[in-house]
Amino acid sequence: MSIATETKPKLTTISANGTWVGESSADVTSGEFSFRVSEPQALGGNNSGPNPFQYLIGAFEGCIAVVVETVSKEQNFDIDSADISISGTLDLRGFEGVEGVSPHFQSVVGEVNIGANLDAEQFAFLVTETERRCPIYNLIKDAGVTPQISWNLNN
Repeated sequence: MSIATETKPKLTTISANGTWVGESSADVTSGEFSFRVSEPQALGGNNSGPNPFQYLIGAFEGCIAVVVETVSKEQNFDIDSADISISGTLDLRGFEGVEGVSPHFQSVVGEVNIGANLDAEQFAFLVTETERRCPIYNLIKDAGVTPQISWNLNN
């Protein structure tokens, strides 16, 4: 099991540009992709796209999938499937400006079901490395909210 040992930083910058289009919505471009970010009508939006938290949860699921695939390729693990379900709970009072209430997720929970022919040690390695190397997992964790993810093999 090889672990990368490069000591020189390999920094990259991810950029996006957005334009507010009214009704709590913005059109965003990042790289070659464009998308709409909007709030539901109950929060003053027009529900013309996912809200920022929906994008974050989706990015988290995508990030887990990418890291599972990356680690699996590095270790020559044969992964047949990865089904990921994540949800986050937040207290809207933070968004509304209530003093002392954080606007970020209060909890993040989920389940990852991996279909693969792995032994217990290989599966434990996959889980540990995925959580260690997933940027979104660590972004959420560094905000003081450790994601509670249930990992299952061949469920």
